[in-house]
Amino acid sequence: MLDAALQNQGIQGVELVGGPGSQNEWYPYLWMLGGSIVESRSNHPAKGVYWFPSYNSTKGVKSLEFFKGLVNAGVKPIATNFEDEFANKKYAVILGGSWLPGSFPSLTKQSFEQKIGMIPMFPIPDENTSTSTIMGGWLLSIPNNSKNKDLSWELIATMLEPHILSPMLAKYGYLPTQIAIGDGPYSAELRKSIPYYDQLISLIKYGRSRPNLAEYPQIAEHISEAIDAVYSGSKQPKQALDDAAAKSAKALGW
Repeated sequence: MLDAALQNQGIQGVELVGGPGSQNEWYPYLWMLGGSIVESRSNHPAKGVYWFPSYNSTKGVKSLEFFKGLVNAGVKPIATNFEDEFANKKYAVILGGSWLPGSFPSLTKQSFEQKIGMIPMFPIPDENTSTSTIMGGWLLSIPNNSKNKDLSWELIATMLEPHILSPMLAKYGYLPTQIAIGDGPYSAELRKSIPYYDQLISLIKYGRSRPNLAEYPQIAEHISEAIDAVYSGSKQPKQALDDAAAKSAKALGW
């Protein structure tokens, strides 16, 4: 009934991202079930103990079967501009973060919270399953071949001073990674400008990170290809993940 009512208004229902980045929506479901992207294994041909793809486990297959069920129920994947599509009322529900209000530039924090609701969790299969979410963001780093490492470090340290960084976070709606900003006196300014700030911060304890590996971009591409194959119906979840994991194992040197 909900889908019919939404479609009568030109609204397609629930958004599900496809294409590049689709794996980021899938990871929380993998983690909820106790699965992992990679796991440590011994007897690597060159490195002894190294990482091996584990996302094609039974838990990974079950989580991707959930995505397949969504598609079968009529949820349509979209590849780009999904925040703008949501802002234009093409979709009734979206998985998003603190950047989403940027698609509603005319709304203040108060008016945004009056018009757009928020559930601080990924959908879960039952009340006994803990939600999960993905952590990520931009990184500041210094190349090994930098000729001015000390000056670069001084610049980074200056940029990360709470009194310098917090106004930028407040302006652009980014969540802080420093406790001194997120849960200290500087947080007052963030609460004034970022919709649902406290609810967003409450998700940090459920957050997980993508693997910090040189090969991770290739692994992410393999997983996205598997998800897209399931979206299109060309492969079943187990086959798609097994094929992707074989590519990832090769990329990791196995």
